[in-house]
Amino acid sequence: MLRVNGLQIDTKSGEASRQGERLPLTRKERLLLRELAAKPGRAVSSEQMLTNVWGASYRGELPYLRVWMSRLRSKLEPASSGPALIKTVQGIGYLLDAGAEPVTSVAQHSRS
Repeated sequence: MLRVNGLQIDTKSGEASRQGERLPLTRKERLLLRELAAKPGRAVSSEQMLTNVWGASYRGELPYLRVWMSRLRSKLEPASSGPALIKTVQGIGYLLDAGAEPVTSVAQHSRS
């Protein structure tokens, strides 16, 4: 799990929640978020995301990816903030903000 800007992201499923409420992400949005959450703070290439989420035949469909990333951002980030969580890395792809920090489960935390 990662906690980023008030969001909790399950790095395996791509599910996201804010203040305990699950966000209504589509399957493709969850897959995109999972790709980013697997490498917080590091750029993930557009080609890698397209291939892993849609398949090799979509590898060059950058406009397609931009539309989906815009949809994902609109669900994860407040409209007035601009892209604070998911950032575009020109000529490479996207990254999940490096401020992402691992979250321990409640059971692990209570043993401390």
